[in-house]
Order: sequence, then structure tokens, then C-alpha cells
Amino acid sequence: MRSFAPCAHLLDRVDSAYLDCVWDTVALLLAQAGVVDIRTPFAHQWTFRTIEDVDTGVMVDLPPSERVRSVGRFTGFQPEWRRIGSVTEVIEEWREELRAGRAVAVTGDAFRMPWLPYHENEHMTHGFVVEGVDEGREPQIHVVDPYENVTKWGRAEPLATKIALGDLGHALDQGSWAALRPSGTPEPVDPVREVLANCEAIDGAHREGAVAAFLGSHQTSSAEALRRLTLETWLLTRDRELHALWLADQGTAVADFAAAVAEEVVTRWRKLRELTYIAVRRAEAGRSVPATVTDALAAALDAEARTARSHLNADRNRRVTQ
Repeated sequence: MRSFAPCAHLLDRVDSAYLDCVWDTVALLLAQAGVVDIRTPFAHQWTFRTIEDVDTGVMVDLPPSERVRSVGRFTGFQPEWRRIGSVTEVIEEWREELRAGRAVAVTGDAFRMPWLPYHENEHMTHGFVVEGVDEGREPQIHVVDPYENVTKWGRAEPLATKIALGDLGHALDQGSWAALRPSGTPEPVDPVREVLANCEAIDGAHREGAVAAFLGSHQTSSAEALRRLTLETWLLTRDRELHALWLADQGTAVADFAAAVAEEVVTRWRKLRELTYIAVRRAEAGRSVPATVTDALAAALDAEARTARSHLNADRNRRVTQ
């Protein structure tokens, strides 16, 4: 006998190539809950927010801290996260959710997850979905993992697998789990309004100094600084790529702006992603790093400001002539 809420067949609905390893699990839960548009909550925003970290300084706020609100706003659901205490107790809680037809999202230590390239290579928080638990002396967990990424140990790809609970070892120590809960009536999407709000946010980040502070914090070329920039560039590029996909789906009212973001913004972040990857390898090998990395970072940030301001100016001109 088993408790089962199938969702592996919905993997192709998740934007796995652009979401991080926790929010892609929430996207899969939304698909399983019957939400039709599971892209908008993760892709509608184009912002540049930063956070201050005691050890590393100014860092980009990605995934955005407002994402929980966006999920509730556009889907009518929000994930309710709980810490994992006793594994025996949490298995029973998962079974209860599964019997009610709800798969659950789980986070733990990727170092202990045998299906990942991070297994026994790197400690990091990773998310996956449990779509079933088999009964028996030792529970068998039906895992669905939407994550997609290329790592130095190999490629992580969306998959479904089954694993004995004991084979997870201590992966769930300090972990969390979530099921979806209703959060109200979802809001309809207004792409014109969202685009204007996004452009104002990007313009504001430049005017108020957040972008300058971020750029200033990335002027060193040590291997550690470049590793941090490589991660942030990876996050920013995937975020901008996903936003461009969302824009392309929003119709003729924002078609010109969608083309500008794809051509002016996304291309520069992709170029920077390539340069940072090469630069960090050079730094780790003790070789000099060309100044083109910081130049490309400045160019990507400048392209965002120009694209946002151009759209805001065009909108103001339209209002004046109407």
C-alpha cells in the first residue's frame, strides 16, 4: 500500500532551466494543484534589489524575497513551510497530505541526495518533491526533482526516482517541507501595468544607488570574489531569460518592449555569464583576469537602465498625445 499524489507527468510544465532548486518545486506543486499559469508568479518581475551581507557585502536579492507574495497574488496558493523534526513524524505528515491529493516540497542537504551531481561533492540546500510514500518496514520515497543545471560534477536534469528513506542518510537534518494552502482569489495579469512597474523599479535602483553599490562591490578579481560574481550572474541571467519568456507570451501591447529586453538585456547577461565562468577558472589557476569582466557587468547594468528608461519615456509621450 502507498500514499500517492502523482506529479512527475507535469515536469515539462516547470521552467526548470530558469528557476532555482526550491522554487521549481513550488512550481510543480502549483501545476499539480491545477494552476494553469505557473510562469507568471516567477517571471513577471524585472527588478534589481540588493541585500547587505555581513561577510560578502552587497548581494543581489535573487530569488526575490517578494516571491511568496507573487505566488499567492497570481495563483491563490502559497507554500506553508515547516521545519523537519522527527523523520518518523514527518513521514506520517507527508502521507496525510498525499492521501488528500497534495504532493509536498522538501528541502535538505544535496550532499546526501544520491540522484544529484552534488552528492558527496558539495553541501547546499536543495529542494525536491515527494509524490508518494510506499508502506513497509522502511519507507520508499517517490522523488520528483524538477531542477536543471550544469555543474562541474555533471548535469542535473528533471527526473523521477524512488529511494529508500535510509539512503537519504542525514539529508533531511535541518530540512523543511511544504504543502500548498489556499491564499485567496488570484489576481488577473495586466502585462502593461506590470511592465511599467518593473521599469520604474529598475530606474529607481539606478537613481537610488543600489546598482552603483553592487557594481562597486565587484571590482576585485580574487578567485573568491569571482566565484560570488559567477553565482550572482548565473542567477541574474536565468531570471532575465525567464522574464523575457514571460514577456513574449503577453501579446502585442508589450511586444516592442519584449523584443528590447531579449535583444538588449538578455544578450548582455549571457555574455557576462560566459566571461565570469572563464574568469573564475583563470583566477583559480593563478592567472590574471582581464578587465572585460567588470566592463561587461557595467554594460549589462547600463543596458537595463536604458531599456527601462526608454519604455518609461515612450509611455509618457503616449500619455501626453492622448
